[in-house]
Amino acid sequence: MYDIKVVNGTILSGDGSLERAGECGVRDGRITKVSPTVSGAAQTVLDAKGHIVCPGFIDLHTHCEAGINENYLQSGVTLAVSGNCGFSEPDLAHVAAGIAGATGFNLALLIGHNTVRMHVMGNVDREPAAAEMQAMQCIVEKAMQDGAVGFSTGLTYVPGNYATTDEIVKLAVKAAAYGGYYTSHMRDEGDGLMDSIRESAEIGKSSGLPVHLSHLKVRGSKHWGRAGEALDLLDEYRAQGLDITQDQYPYTASCGRIYLLFPAWAQEGGRDEMLARLAAPQSRKRLKQEVTQHLDDFYDGDGDRIVISGAPDPNLVGLSLADHARNAGRANQAGDLAETVLEIATCFPEQTQVYCVFHAMCEDDLALIMQHPQTCIASDAWSPKPTELRPHPRMFGTFPRALGHYAREKQLLSIPTAVHRMTGLPARRLGLTDRGLLQEGAWADITVFDPETVIDRATYEKPKQYPSGIDYVLVNGQIVMVNGSHT
Repeated sequence: MYDIKVVNGTILSGDGSLERAGECGVRDGRITKVSPTVSGAAQTVLDAKGHIVCPGFIDLHTHCEAGINENYLQSGVTLAVSGNCGFSEPDLAHVAAGIAGATGFNLALLIGHNTVRMHVMGNVDREPAAAEMQAMQCIVEKAMQDGAVGFSTGLTYVPGNYATTDEIVKLAVKAAAYGGYYTSHMRDEGDGLMDSIRESAEIGKSSGLPVHLSHLKVRGSKHWGRAGEALDLLDEYRAQGLDITQDQYPYTASCGRIYLLFPAWAQEGGRDEMLARLAAPQSRKRLKQEVTQHLDDFYDGDGDRIVISGAPDPNLVGLSLADHARNAGRANQAGDLAETVLEIATCFPEQTQVYCVFHAMCEDDLALIMQHPQTCIASDAWSPKPTELRPHPRMFGTFPRALGHYAREKQLLSIPTAVHRMTGLPARRLGLTDRGLLQEGAWADITVFDPETVIDRATYEKPKQYPSGIDYVLVNGQIVMVNGSHT
């Protein structure tokens, strides 16, 4: 007797192979039979006629917390990796203890460098003393012992931006002793993209960890067209024997704190120190000049390409930086926009108070990266926040968008290939052999979708919309989604 049978479907195993007619049987949380037909009774039978039956999607890059996380489940995600970009909890054993029964899917955790450095040293721009380095190494080592799947950095953020390559290597070595991988939001995704790739490769080679590049992209209109160069460099490292992969979200806009527009020096020390710099004429003048330059370099001085997605004041949300400048009697040009950014920062000095959607990539670079065989699909999303009234649509549409818009409509890749980039490839990066593939003995993480109708519905203007075309989602042999309804 099976607990569940999925019948009359089209099987995609997750390894990139072509689809085939088939059925699967589930018992005690695992897939016990995959065959053209599965005989025998089942407590529940799911009819997948006209649908793809494949492994549940694995999201390698998230910032989610324990909880139902229905935005992921609605998109077919059955396993998410959190703790990316160097931000995690310092004590993963404590986090893990609260996960069981509190989340709708499987959750894996990374130990984040920003968190570790902040915990030991605070937000300071200097090299660690010997005792501080030892303390950071102990936190990383304990996290790996407690079950972390790898070590993450966010070198574009503070305090990670203050760290040298050597500091990262010394911490990554401690993680390497327990397996896992090194993943990074690199130091620079614009003019310094190639150097940032080289730094990531050096960390991998020196530490012995496989490398995974987070949300690979080319940011800034002055740098567009360099995706091919970046991919060629990565292929050179692979030819030399380095195990290196990358992920990507299928959008040409990113999302993050408004302080991504600030230079690292202005953020040192935290809230009070930053407010003091904003109040002092000389440092404010320097800061405005550097923010102006950033807005020119990355956005051609066009504030309509930066939209506030979340803030304590709901009146800020949904308006572009240009809108806010105009409301203050200023022009949509870099200098006036920079003054507007400084005003917002003065009103909301906490790092996590104001989030923006940044339109800084181009479709051609996105397409090249997506077509590369070592690119996984990942959302860079998080658990929905009450103050984030108009979040990035990737929180609700990443995987259906890759399947519906880019695979079916634009035919940048085939449906079997797209499924592989969401299942077997990320499972391999995680070192998992019993997830990511629809095979006997694997955990029954299964997504059933209609290849003719699957599509994202989330837009930049109306992002909080679940996708269409995903009919069933199973996590560890339990049916968690049925026709868009959470069980």
